[in-house]
Amino acid sequence: NADHQDTLCRHSATERIFFENGVYMDYTELTDLLKYCLWNEGSAKASWETFREMKNHTLFMLPGAVLGTLSLSPELHKAWELAIFQQISYNLNCENAQNSLPVKVPYVILKGTSAAKYYPNPKYRVLGDIDLMVSREDFPAACENLLDNGFSEIGIKDGIRQTRHREFRKNDIEVEVHQSFAHKNDPAQAETLDELILQNINPSHELPDLINGIVLIEHVNHHMESGLGLRQIIDWMMYVDKCLPNEKWPQFQVLAEKTGNEMLCKVTTRMCELYLGLPERKWAGQADEAVCRKMMDYIVSSGNFGNKQADESKVSERFLSSARTFSGTLRFLQERGMVTWTAAKRHPVLRPFAWVYQLGRYLKKGLKREGNLKNLKQEYTESRKRNELFDALQISREEKGIVIYMDGKYQKQR
Repeated sequence: NADHQDTLCRHSATERIFFENGVYMDYTELTDLLKYCLWNEGSAKASWETFREMKNHTLFMLPGAVLGTLSLSPELHKAWELAIFQQISYNLNCENAQNSLPVKVPYVILKGTSAAKYYPNPKYRVLGDIDLMVSREDFPAACENLLDNGFSEIGIKDGIRQTRHREFRKNDIEVEVHQSFAHKNDPAQAETLDELILQNINPSHELPDLINGIVLIEHVNHHMESGLGLRQIIDWMMYVDKCLPNEKWPQFQVLAEKTGNEMLCKVTTRMCELYLGLPERKWAGQADEAVCRKMMDYIVSSGNFGNKQADESKVSERFLSSARTFSGTLRFLQERGMVTWTAAKRHPVLRPFAWVYQLGRYLKKGLKREGNLKNLKQEYTESRKRNELFDALQISREEKGIVIYMDGKYQKQR
């Protein structure tokens, strides 16, 4: 309400207060704990709520080396220790699988261990699936290598594969084989970014630091709409700390500009300086601190990969975010309808009406909830704020058409 909004305006960025559905939430405890774990800065405490937040953002491993110094209840300490132990076990299995991949063609590892190496203690960076990228020519062979060695293909919906990558699983370890990685609205930017990766595939399976940084900031860009978490932010922050002092920025800036991520680099870095303890860089000082605050609020309220904002509860907001123009709304509904309406995939005569199906689907999901009119108004407000933030960051947007590599060229998916 108006009183809440007026109070919010009086808070400074450094107080780290954000507004979510009329409720104030203070994430100071979370950021203090992160600074204590990563920089040995200040002191920290932790509650069950912070533990849940760390799990939402897949950061719960970071206190592994300092857990005994925190003032925790016996129950919380036991639960946290168990979660860390279980993840360490998975990480080891993941690393063993990565080191023994049966892929016989040249490839490079993206994210995962390639991000963890910049951390103070790499073993406390949560690993998920294994992402690797190969040349276009080697893509079919890499996939066949996995299938021939006991991996099963997953991620196929209604008989349709993604063009960006294929997914495989064996012994609970998932491997994604990419033939493209960029998530862009502009074909030239997408091609430039992917070529930087492809040209640097080498026997070590590791990208040079300069190119690895481009991958990490693109990963932030990729997940802004789908539910960005602090893990991707900290991956970037640790990279900046190790690899982007002031004197190296000009060389990196050239690539960031060509791939469309320069503004995102500056704002994300300045945000890390303001809230997460990163030592200051001159090149990030130009970032608007109000935008930094909005980005931090958005990330903390989103959780990692949308864990805190499930698709079902945010369906109206996602739809409203795309509804800037009539044509844009129709295009969004048509594209989503072709993804969700199985009958349209099977019967071409139905395809022109996919937007009608999708509109009905959104209305059914978005308006059947209790207090739907109030929710819709709130979600409309949140969608406007999100659109303003994304515009300020100059990031890629689904509504503008994401570029895919298909039939030998980069083209927008319509």
